[in-house]
Amino acid sequence: MSLYKENLMDTLQMMKKIAPEEMTALVRRYRILRAIRLLEPVGRRTISLSLDFSERTVRNETEKLHAQQLISVSREGMNVTEEGEKILTDMEPFIKHIDGIIAFEKKLTQLLNITETYIAEESCKNIQKELGRIAAEVVLHNINRYSKIALTGGSTLANMVEAMPFSNNKKAELVIPARGSIGGILEQQADTLAAGLAEKLNARYKLLQLPDHMSKKAFDEMKQQPLIQETIKEIRQTDILILGVGNALEMAKKRQVASDVYEFLLKKGAVAEMLGYYLDSEGTIVYTSYSIGLRLEELDRMKKIIVVAAGKSKAESLVAVCKRMPQAILITDTATAKEIIKIKEKIIYESQ
Repeated sequence: MSLYKENLMDTLQMMKKIAPEEMTALVRRYRILRAIRLLEPVGRRTISLSLDFSERTVRNETEKLHAQQLISVSREGMNVTEEGEKILTDMEPFIKHIDGIIAFEKKLTQLLNITETYIAEESCKNIQKELGRIAAEVVLHNINRYSKIALTGGSTLANMVEAMPFSNNKKAELVIPARGSIGGILEQQADTLAAGLAEKLNARYKLLQLPDHMSKKAFDEMKQQPLIQETIKEIRQTDILILGVGNALEMAKKRQVASDVYEFLLKKGAVAEMLGYYLDSEGTIVYTSYSIGLRLEELDRMKKIIVVAAGKSKAESLVAVCKRMPQAILITDTATAKEIIKIKEKIIYESQ
């Protein structure tokens, strides 16, 4: 961190003590500006309901933001201007510092023994969209024009792709599904997201048009197909993984696994699912589904693994998954982070 930023943070902390009312106004205006970015084009009433501020407060603050040319106002609603975007970017670390989020992120990173953590603030009601925005920024920060990216499916990663800005320059070499994903909502399938992300990053893409779960016979037949083998070869060359993580039993139900498999997962204490692998609380594989794509043992060669997941039911899942990947960058929300810390501190206490 630069000396300038350190001094500014010290100044903000001083303001918090000497003039808390000014600090409150600063944080309130920042939150309104951020909410407009998440929901634009948007009206004042929607912002009022989203942040639980009175309509009068929102009207007063947005008039000031408009006067400062941080937002534009049209018949469709309010939008953040380019200057407003810059203010949001510059202010984010300072607001997080004031709210204690930075210390919170550091604690979680240390407890999980991973590379980095980003936490979406509790005050943000459109949490999935905020997670997607943060994930898009983290991805851009960790790739280069030679990066070969594998990604999984799901609603959170769909928000990440939506939040990713279009680039005229090549931001990555390749985007490819980490595994077969046909099934469920088309817009959230890994194939769809890979094509969408590649378009945003000005990269080429490959598809793996296979189900996320299949019979052993279908699995054995499909992996012998030349086109599938060619795609698998490209997956083996990826160096960045954008990963969604699920609660084991919730994912088993969603994928309609056989009742004997579900009982087996229950008996074995499965808590997490990723890439078709079911893990127990120690991160040990207890069951593997028949799915073509990235293998768990290949994660060690990844330069970065960007894990995006939120929800208290996934806290234990994330603890298990992170045991297998010290190079992980975790993006989650406050409620999940608090639950993870509770689980980790309980483990530490019981081991003493």
